[in-house]
This record gives sequence, C-alpha cells and structure tokens, in this order.
Amino acid sequence: MIFLFGYSIKKECSLIIKTLITRSSKQLNAVPHQPIIINCKYIMSKLYKLVENRGLHYKEMWFDNQRGVIVIHSGKVGYIGKSEEIAIKVEDVEKYSERFVSECNQQGYMNLNDDDLYRLVIQYPLKSEFGNKRDAWLKDKVQEYVQNHLGWYGLGHVDGFDIGNKKLNIFCIVVNEEKAVSSIKTCLKTYRLDFTNVRIATKKMNENEYRLKYSYKFIEKFELI
Repeated sequence: MIFLFGYSIKKECSLIIKTLITRSSKQLNAVPHQPIIINCKYIMSKLYKLVENRGLHYKEMWFDNQRGVIVIHSGKVGYIGKSEEIAIKVEDVEKYSERFVSECNQQGYMNLNDDDLYRLVIQYPLKSEFGNKRDAWLKDKVQEYVQNHLGWYGLGHVDGFDIGNKKLNIFCIVVNEEKAVSSIKTCLKTYRLDFTNVRIATKKMNENEYRLKYSYKFIEKFELI
C-alpha cells in the first residue's frame, strides 16, 4: 500500500508502498506497517482535513501488491477508521493515485504544513555506550510496532533513530501531540517494549527544545543526547 506522511506529491523513480490490510485492532498485529518499493513515478501523501466540531480527519491509500488491490483508509485522527478495497492492475496504480489525491483535494483534504506537526522522541536509557543485543532488538521492535500503530490511527510515522551516549532515541513525526503520546504509551505497554524505562518528549517542528511528556521513572531534566 502507499504510505507517505505528509506533504505534496513528488516526482520520484519509485513509489513507496505500505503493505497492510485490516479491519480490526486484532489484525493490526498480523500485518506490518512498513514500506516496500515498486517501480513508479510518484510518491503519494497522506492527506488531512479539519472538520468543524469533529476534529482532524485523514485519508490515505495503498496498493497491496500481493493481492492486487488498492486500499483506501480514512477516519478521524486517533481512531483506526474504515477501509475499502478495489481490485487493480499494478500498471494502473499511478493514475489511480493521482485521481485519489485530486478527489481528496476537492473534498478539502490537504497536506499539513510543518507548523502543524510535532517531532516526538521515544527514549530508552542504556547501560553501555551503544547498548547490547537486546537493545538492538528493542530498537527494531519499537520502530516496527510504533510505525504500525501510528499509521493505523492516522497519527504519523516513525522517522528514524540514533543510539549512543548510553541512550536510544527513536524519532517520530506526529499530527497530534497528546493523542500520539497516549497512543505510543498504550503500544509500548501492550507489546511489553520495556515500558518501565521509557521516556517520551515532544516539540513543535520549528522549536529547538524538547518537552518531557512522560517518564515511567522520575528524571529531573530530559536530555536528548
């Protein structure tokens, strides 16, 4: 399926596609929210619309190349929403994605500006400079599950990591600060991803300093590095 967070359609020599399909929270576990690559010309954005008295809503589409269907996923930010499937040939995906974006724009769904986004960091303290094998496992699993979770709830995506100075930092870009923090806490706790050591901090995209939003254990000050 096609998954890109964010901005406008860009010409590229590949199309980033996410491969997941689900209709219930139980199925979230079964199918990863991770990209695969096929040859194509465009990257497609996830689009958002602020609905009066109903909050921020999202619309996205992706192509499941194994089953040959396009899935359209839409809902309110913070909720899984609904999806529908359309059978399609791979050579027709590009034109369909263009039409999808055009129709969404006509309905008022647009790209979000940086001013509307937050950078969020999930931090784990390590016992050694670069951690051990279990920390490497934790890095991969947290990125996998959080990417899946944020994507399905329309909240954002994982944006890389760094490790060193006895800290593991996993970065995310999200559209709603409070909902993303709450959702990530639920994800880490549910999947037992070292929840008792985690720290979560956020900042606006144009800000310099992170604000600590959650720490299982008391710390006097949050430091990124």
